[in-house]
Amino acid sequence: MKIIIYLIIFAMQLFADTKINENDINGIWEIPEEIEGFASIGEIFTQDKIAHAYAFAYAKKAGDKLVPRILDDENKNANNLKGKIFLSNLEFNGKKWVNGRIYNPNNGGVYYAEAHLSQDKNTLFIKTSIDSFGIIGITLKWYRIQDTKYTPLNHDEVIMIDELKENK
Repeated sequence: MKIIIYLIIFAMQLFADTKINENDINGIWEIPEEIEGFASIGEIFTQDKIAHAYAFAYAKKAGDKLVPRILDDENKNANNLKGKIFLSNLEFNGKKWVNGRIYNPNNGGVYYAEAHLSQDKNTLFIKTSIDSFGIIGITLKWYRIQDTKYTPLNHDEVIMIDELKENK
């Protein structure tokens, strides 16, 4: 009998429909970079029902913690993104965010983007693709930061990156 009860509880948790709303994407995120152990710290915010992301700090892994890192000349692309929106136009459709565009500072390309949250809302999966159907591309994983040591910029200080202005 206990096994049946456990199975029922497990099934209910497995198939539970976690309610997602358009503002659940908002917050501070760890954005892993191509170099292992390096990350950008960014904020996603919603304005006029459209979600945008920008980077405002840079870090590296020290065990399980993120510690600040200073950008050098080798990381000029990342430095140029500070305070600039590089993920834009994400519209919430009731389940996920669609119709977005994302800029890649490593190659200067602009790609299609859509995003969805994990059930616990602490991991964001961003599907980037070269085609609008999302067939050819990769999925990025961003991690929510609960630590209050990071202070995002005032949204009045944030600007859209030029490459995204041209690709709305």
